Amino acid sequence: MKSLSQSQSQSLSLKPEHIIAFEWIGLDIKVVSSPNRSEIGIKGKVVDETINTFVLDTGVNNSLKTVAKCGRTFNVKFMEKNMNVSGNYLRYRPEERIKKGILLLKKIKG
Repeated sequence: MKSLSQSQSQSLSLKPEHIIAFEWIGLDIKVVSSPNRSEIGIKGKVVDETINTFVLDTGVNNSLKTVAKCGRTFNVKFMEKNMNVSGNYLRYRPEERIKKGILLLKKIKG
């Protein structure tokens, strides 16, 4: 899979929904809203992803936290911008989500 160069991605005027075209494993994210109040504020590096969840390495006592995507909003630093992204946009298998995201980007680019 080709990744977009920085100039290409800047010319697309990235929006949170465009981030679905990119790999999330390795990104640092934080839960900023959730129906489960105890999840708000959980942050860490994404180490695994399923269709419905992220697994985060919180960096505390080798602790891994599993957080559902549905109904949550995540803050992520992407392309040197902090963005809030609805987990509802991310509820696909990672490979399907990336494929759908690439199609979205191609459609936007024209």
